[in-house]
This record gives sequence, structure tokens and C-alpha cells, in this order.
Amino acid sequence: MRPRAEGVTTESNRVSEDKRSPSFVKRQRPPKKIVLRMECTDCKYRKQIPLKRCKHFELGGDKKRKGQMIQF
Repeated sequence: MRPRAEGVTTESNRVSEDKRSPSFVKRQRPPKKIVLRMECTDCKYRKQIPLKRCKHFELGGDKKRKGQMIQF
């Protein structure tokens, strides 16, 4: 039996190490989807409407408009 050589890299080992590294890294998603829970006042029927994923959500807030000056 021959002792194994530790830390010796050949040309074929270097190529296989490169293939193992990820070429495409997935980006992290924003937190959970925002879900509106609509409820009928007569029959108490509930309907859930999913919106997009976002970090901040404000219901009925002022809309941001492009190119408008800030008014006080």
C-alpha cells in the first residue's frame, strides 16, 4: 500500500474543483407575500387575495409620484 499524498493537486483536480463552484447564485427573496383577507358582511364569506412580495406595505397610504416636488 502506498501512502496518499495530501494537498497535491494535479491539472485534472483543479478543473474538477472549478466545476464544483456555483456559477449562478440565487438572490434572496423579500419576506412573505402580502395577503388581503376580504370578508363579506352579509354571509361572512372570506376571500384571500395575494399581492406581490414586498418589505414594506402601507394600506391606503399616499402614492409616490415620479417627478413631483414635495409639498408641505
